[in-house]
Amino acid sequence: MKAVIWAAALGCGLSAAEAACPDASLMQNAARGWIAGQRLPDPLVMNMDDARCAYASFRAVLESELGPPVGVKVGFTSPEVQRRFAIDQPVAGLFFAPMLQADGSTLSLTGSRNPYYEADLVVVVKDSAIMRAQTREEVAASLSEVRPFIEFPDIALARNSVPTGPLMAAYGVTPWRGVMGKGIPLAEFADPAAALAGMTVALKLNGTTLAVSRGDHLMGHPLDVVLWLIREGGYEMKPGSIISLGSFASFSPLAPGQRVEVEYNLLGRGMKVSATIVP
Repeated sequence: MKAVIWAAALGCGLSAAEAACPDASLMQNAARGWIAGQRLPDPLVMNMDDARCAYASFRAVLESELGPPVGVKVGFTSPEVQRRFAIDQPVAGLFFAPMLQADGSTLSLTGSRNPYYEADLVVVVKDSAIMRAQTREEVAASLSEVRPFIEFPDIALARNSVPTGPLMAAYGVTPWRGVMGKGIPLAEFADPAAALAGMTVALKLNGTTLAVSRGDHLMGHPLDVVLWLIREGGYEMKPGSIISLGSFASFSPLAPGQRVEVEYNLLGRGMKVSATIVP
């Protein structure tokens, strides 16, 4: 897969700095433990400002150990998931190159603790002008392509922890692995925004369709996820950066022997991605 570059602004921002941020050493040790296959402790964050500050310490270790981040994951982009975690906004976290694999990969569960699968979608940044985008059309003009994506988050929280919104945010929405397929250039659509809004997404497990969704499942429109990310700040989007836009269906537990597939239809144009799961 072609290397992509993601640059993220460091630090928590003013609101996070004023919040009751967990001790940096706690989050740094949690990151080292996570890389080594351990579960994640509960840092007892009470709100999103605390969570963002906690994640700054956690991700700093990931960057030093895993290399520069290559993209961002935006989670909690559907109303039902926000209700489930009692929050009213999405949450972002970074992807790193070792997390990503190509379409058709055989994915080993070695090193995972509590893995899941979900149908997702990725867009690729073409132009840094996206940082100034204020409309869906301006976002689309700054993207090169849309790509099929299955995310495999690992909700590796300590046993008996309650996965609240702030706790998940403290760990960047717990990304672990992702499989990305061949995409479609957005320039091939006369109206990319309409194509993304009306797309259909079918999630399959071992050949059986589990769920079918539409593009507008993600915050009313997939590109609204990017607009939220721009407004949220803290991330510099450069050419080649990837943005994972969120889940089209409820995530489900991952187990050996499963074959996970996602098929997409954008105004008659198809794309798909799959992965086979082994111990």
